[in-house]
Amino acid sequence: MIKHDVEIRRYLAWRKKVKGKTIPVRLYEIIYVGLVMLWSKMGKPPISRAIHEYIDRTNYKKELMSGDLFQKLITEIKETPCEDKTGYYLANSRETLSQKDLEQFNIEKELIVKELAINNKVKRYRAVLKFCELYQSWALAKKSEQAEDITKQENFEIHPELPLKIIR
Repeated sequence: MIKHDVEIRRYLAWRKKVKGKTIPVRLYEIIYVGLVMLWSKMGKPPISRAIHEYIDRTNYKKELMSGDLFQKLITEIKETPCEDKTGYYLANSRETLSQKDLEQFNIEKELIVKELAINNKVKRYRAVLKFCELYQSWALAKKSEQAEDITKQENFEIHPELPLKIIR
């Protein structure tokens, strides 16, 4: 098992607790986290090399192109219904999702899988990069917002940057 550095462990702890993720962001996060883990395992090479490796992996085809990884998230959410059956409780972030949110997850999942499942590697590369950029944009805005919150400033997990910087 690979041991990730403090920056990555700090990010992974933060992402579980952060509130306010939109449904697309929750799905983009799956792609970003997979890329971050591979990038770290590879010794933190240039982002282009990590993405090429990421889209060529067997796991990419098995988990992302099929939508299985996204479905796993949806299934995990379905396993935590609220006591009053009005939605689903996310323990880490202490948020509740409605049945309508879950339906939106399936719609968004299909749209993302459609872009990821393309056979053209250049287009697949661009799709992964786009989804990671969208996630990074959201996460950096959220971290900036949290950095201004005095109640969170001394929190170990609040760090202004992400471990993998996707710059365009």
